[in-house]
Amino acid sequence: MTQSIWSKLFTALRGGANEVGESIADQQALRILDQEIRDADSALSNARRELVTIMAKHKLAADRVSEYDAKIKDLEAKAVSALNAGREDLALEVAEAISTLTNELDVEKKQSDEFGTYAENMRKDISKAESRIKSLRQQVDMAKARESVQKAQVSASIASGGANGKLETAVGTLNRLQAKQQQRAAELSAADELADASTGNDLERKLRDAGITPNEGSANAILERLKQKSAQ
Repeated sequence: MTQSIWSKLFTALRGGANEVGESIADQQALRILDQEIRDADSALSNARRELVTIMAKHKLAADRVSEYDAKIKDLEAKAVSALNAGREDLALEVAEAISTLTNELDVEKKQSDEFGTYAENMRKDISKAESRIKSLRQQVDMAKARESVQKAQVSASIASGGANGKLETAVGTLNRLQAKQQQRAAELSAADELADASTGNDLERKLRDAGITPNEGSANAILERLKQKSAQ
């Protein structure tokens, strides 16, 4: 029972750690991809060096096969010469040497074929790996470009939002100021009306506006005074 609880707890903790690890991996995805590409390049370099070694071994094995072929052909010719000379005993001795060389040739040829097949397969694998790494590097470069563009867009959006917020604040301040000024102007106008009413100026103004009391300061009134003065 206790072991089961501890097992579940360990699984839960491991799951939480995996989630944290995945979160960190997501945040550093491009950095991780760059590192993985470097690791792949390093592995590819090792594979190329190994391929060179295998190709060298294949060449040496192929050269030995050629040497064995040449030796066997030479001994076969000598065995025929021995037979023609009536030296069957010598021809048999040469045949035994040919048999030994043939066995060694088979071993060398098998190794040469194996090295050749392995080298050819490695060439194909390396070529595929190079193509994949190239494609991955291009995708990472595009991802970096998109990341830069998106960061720029986010920064621009934040800056624009901040500017818009400041403009909205300024407009709000201006509206409040204008409202206060209008309120103050209305209050001053009301105060003037109250002052005129208390001093009688308001009544005189109303009479002048109605044409009952002449407005001595008007242009017509001044013109009449000038005419009267001229007539005297």
